[in-house]
Amino acid sequence: MAANRQGRHIETTLVHGVAAAGGYGGATLPPVTLSAAFEHASAEAMEAAFAGDEEAPVYSRLQNPTVEALERRISEACGAAGTVAVASGMTAISLGLLTVLQAGSEIVASPYLFGGTYTLLDRVLGELGITVRFADPREPAQAEALIGARTRAVFLEAIANPAMVVPDFRAWSRLCDAHGLPLLLDATLLTPYLYDREALRADVVFFSTSKFLAGPASTIGGLIVDTGRFPWHEREGFGLDDFRRAGQGAYLAKLRKRQMAAVGPCLSPMNAFLVLTGLETLPLRLERQCENARAAASVLREHPRVETVLFPGLPDHPAHALSQAQFKGRFGSVLSFTLADKGACFRFLNACRLIGRVTNLGDTRTLALHPASTIYATFWKHEQEQVGVTENMIRLSLGIEHPTDILDDLQRALDAA
Repeated sequence: MAANRQGRHIETTLVHGVAAAGGYGGATLPPVTLSAAFEHASAEAMEAAFAGDEEAPVYSRLQNPTVEALERRISEACGAAGTVAVASGMTAISLGLLTVLQAGSEIVASPYLFGGTYTLLDRVLGELGITVRFADPREPAQAEALIGARTRAVFLEAIANPAMVVPDFRAWSRLCDAHGLPLLLDATLLTPYLYDREALRADVVFFSTSKFLAGPASTIGGLIVDTGRFPWHEREGFGLDDFRRAGQGAYLAKLRKRQMAAVGPCLSPMNAFLVLTGLETLPLRLERQCENARAAASVLREHPRVETVLFPGLPDHPAHALSQAQFKGRFGSVLSFTLADKGACFRFLNACRLIGRVTNLGDTRTLALHPASTIYATFWKHEQEQVGVTENMIRLSLGIEHPTDILDDLQRALDAA
């Protein structure tokens, strides 16, 4: 993999981070700082810390040394300007959007979204007086007519979950640049390991740490990454006037000092520690998971009971070449496929012995679910169709097990479907 902006390869960065081995009193891992508050040497030092003139934690709702170690490591791995870690992936997207949106604002977004994200955009933001205009992520030119004077951002998923739709990010970036808009991207299915700053050209990137980063889905968390591309301090209309003294960092300054301070969804230091330890083996695990996904997709497409396979790694996927160029030659470890009907999907799931029936993805274990009856169960039929979910769809997230064992379980379950 290519080196990041600090000159080290990402595999090395994810292990060593910013601090040297002696940076934690000789410990090779950042300590878990379980403290709500922090003492200061003087009233002047305390004032400087609150003003942001001195790097020192003031309260764990805003800053914590263990959480900060995670934030710095992600920023370095992504070649980014800065990162804020929060309590969950949905918290990350919610706060990330609400930092630039207010009542009367508009946002252009892909409809091919994770269920929680779609609900946030379509229902919650609407209740706050924010208008969401959905546009097909495969047709950025068609979004031109949806952008108006009140539009404040464009939001996409790197690989749509579970529809497996992949946008052309250079085209979307050109559109956003032409209108002076930030491009916000949920890159959870890529992780920082497959995230390519130059290829994706996003301004703010979101990751859910419960997917892939911690390893065996041991914790919940979210990351908001400012890539440093968008000149926040030079633009009007984003509600950043009180934070212009932070310059390029105005977006994250508002997010941390106003949104985080007022709402309070901080990440637990223990959860940050679990993610930090998981990051060290992320490249090894994800390489195995991507290969397992490619093998599973190949087997699925040949089985007579499988109608379609949605996976960017297959040559016949409409965005195969685009995905190869944008995602460092990898295609992720999540795929979807369709069977005859809902009954066949349930028979498949019930016949799985190794593959877990679990509402998650990015685990070290291989997991499967029926999206229409789980994550999207509260959606109307037309809403399910809009996000690309059908009654006969299964979502499969590949783990790190031996590929033969996974494929054997797939064959067994498919035969029972």
